[in-house]
Amino acid sequence: MLKSALLNLDSSNANTMTSQFADFQLKRFLAPRFWPTWLGLAAMWLAAQLPYAIQRWLGKQLGCLAFHLLKNKRHVAEVNVALCFPELSESEQATLVKETFHSVGGGIIDAGFSWWGNDRRLHALAHVEGTEHVTKAVEEGKGILLLGAHYTSLLMCGRLMAFEVPFNAVAKRAHNPLFDSVLNHYRRKHFAGLINHTNMRGMLKALKKNQACWYAPDQDLGYISTVFAPFMGMPTATLTSTARIARATGCAIIPIDFERLPGTQGYCVRFRAPLKNFPTGDDVADAGTINAAIEEQVRRIPNQYLWIHRRFKSQPDRISPYE
Repeated sequence: MLKSALLNLDSSNANTMTSQFADFQLKRFLAPRFWPTWLGLAAMWLAAQLPYAIQRWLGKQLGCLAFHLLKNKRHVAEVNVALCFPELSESEQATLVKETFHSVGGGIIDAGFSWWGNDRRLHALAHVEGTEHVTKAVEEGKGILLLGAHYTSLLMCGRLMAFEVPFNAVAKRAHNPLFDSVLNHYRRKHFAGLINHTNMRGMLKALKKNQACWYAPDQDLGYISTVFAPFMGMPTATLTSTARIARATGCAIIPIDFERLPGTQGYCVRFRAPLKNFPTGDDVADAGTINAAIEEQVRRIPNQYLWIHRRFKSQPDRISPYE
């Protein structure tokens, strides 16, 4: 019932929403500059064929390598952890940074498995909780904004979430055009629809049709259309668009948690109860509500958040802490 209720996406609407993402065309990516990316994709495909326990081990080793090679990303993670967890000792902060890189490496292996793993293997790793909140919103005739965040298991958990809840993914273009094409090929294959993050009209149209949209607003996009609201104890440039979308559509805002479980248990996708009394009309208060919803899960599994992103580069004094 839940799938049939949400899958009212007609083909013309789907084509309109995905038109900003180029279809995969092999001939565009035969030049030598794409060969390293092809090698990386081939390695991801090979890893996806391995037993899950070995995939987990490979992800950790890849993260260790990235920790030593990607010094700029390591610096960003170190600054973020120091800002957000001042109560930790220096050694505890260093451990959290290393664990974050292990988790990032796991996320890369996860990505390939989410694209090339068969449904039977993936279903066995999926632990989905709280779908009753989605069902209730559907029964009330509301669109659903699935409020996510940039966890390192994002690509895998998005794939697993699609087994239970059909949704439109609101996505940003990747910098590497070959990786972007592959990524969006599988998004189109596995998700009900794909909407460019700049296509506000497409999001509103989907939500007004009582569809679900998966949306992760926890990135620093500068000073335009943002307000400063607290996140992890820091003033954080936070998009005001979430409140505007809710006000325009009357949709339910359902926070979702993604988690990579210990050992070979798999992954947990958790739908929480919809936000109450949102929006209020106060942009700063509403942004704070969004950040608090994300922070709750980040503090629970801090090593699985994407600390390599410059989340706090925009500051009220215009001085970036990463310089």
